Amino acid sequence: MLLTKEIEDMANQDRGSAGSVNGGSSNGGSGTVSSSLQPQSSFPGLLGSPGYTSSSQQQTSAGQLSGVRYPPNHPLSGSKHLCSICGDRASGKHYGVYSCEGCKGFFKRTVRKDLTYACREDRNCVIDKRQRNRCQYCRYQKCLSCGMKREAVQEERQRTKERGENEVESTSSTQAEMPIDRILEAELRVEPKAEELEVTAFTMPSRAPPTPAPPVHRLPVQFAQVKPADLTMPAEKDPVTNICQAADRQLHQLVEWAKHIPHFTELPLEDRMVLLKAGWNELLIAAFSHRSVAVKDGIVLATGLVVQRHSAHSAGVGAIFDRVLTELVAKMRELRMDRTELGCLRAIVLFNPEARGLRCAAQVEALRERVYAALEDHCRQQYPEQPGRFAKLLLRLPALRSIGLKCLEHLFFFKLIGDTPIDNFLLSMLEAPSDS
Repeated sequence: MLLTKEIEDMANQDRGSAGSVNGGSSNGGSGTVSSSLQPQSSFPGLLGSPGYTSSSQQQTSAGQLSGVRYPPNHPLSGSKHLCSICGDRASGKHYGVYSCEGCKGFFKRTVRKDLTYACREDRNCVIDKRQRNRCQYCRYQKCLSCGMKREAVQEERQRTKERGENEVESTSSTQAEMPIDRILEAELRVEPKAEELEVTAFTMPSRAPPTPAPPVHRLPVQFAQVKPADLTMPAEKDPVTNICQAADRQLHQLVEWAKHIPHFTELPLEDRMVLLKAGWNELLIAAFSHRSVAVKDGIVLATGLVVQRHSAHSAGVGAIFDRVLTELVAKMRELRMDRTELGCLRAIVLFNPEARGLRCAAQVEALRERVYAALEDHCRQQYPEQPGRFAKLLLRLPALRSIGLKCLEHLFFFKLIGDTPIDNFLLSMLEAPSDS
């Protein structure tokens, strides 16, 4: 009901009314309210309203009106007052007086646009629910005589402006707390772009006779971040061995990446160890999944090798390989996930406040919240036409977690760095000076 009245008011003002408008509104003929947009029964009167003197002072209980019924959850279902200007059911007190949404909107537009009206009659037109749109001049004068305050509209506008400024300040504060450009820099640092890179496609020899050298495929620059010098992977190794060797290379890059994530190096060394030990498998899986979005049925390792789906199945890791392809690679491809978003998701994985042995869990949780806020702000600014993008990105995290655990069960990354325990490796890397 409120919506139809507001639309009706705006439509009549656009077409014009019996009152002429100076300064932006056009003159026009009188407009009557369509009966199809109104309640079938009219208000019979203001029964039992103490102190009632004129139509300009109507503030009577709406419970005394007959024939008008609103649903229980309707904003007007519990209204106890009538509009002081037109006698319709009031939606509340607006700009100093009880009024309906139509008169409230009319007054607000008049003040904000600084419109001036002229009456074509004797400036004494009847303003009621059915005729309130016939003369804008008399309707506005009645708004003023009933006590509507122009300054209240201006104050409302100022508050709205201040809220908008506060939102901008909040966004700036978020960027300062967790600068998203530094997260992107960390991603680009460990996997720099190249103009065009050749990537070797590995085919599992399984139990077949030796095969010729594997073919070479070309990948788009945005998804292949390896150097031609790295393309020396022997084809006789199985996918698990190749993945483990790639993980060896990636672990070095992973520690370097973490050092460039904002605020990570401010944590105690022991906590940095705990976080990397808890999340390294998910962090590597996220990286090679995103790197593989341009490949069909395969993943691109850090060494430049493409492990194809049939090879993974031949090696006995087909089930988990398929999960990587369907739950991560395909979804990243579908979303067209950018490198900033990948970096934020990986930072969220890194800052895991539930990691066992963490001393500064509260600080880590606060850092994760900052990354959440930075990612949400990035989605809102860069993809305003995709309001659900932030949520879709976060939905990849449970899948990443599940796949990471399953990979460890499959010994997917079991042999990482020879006989060196992963704890000692991470510690030595964290204590080493950062590449600049």
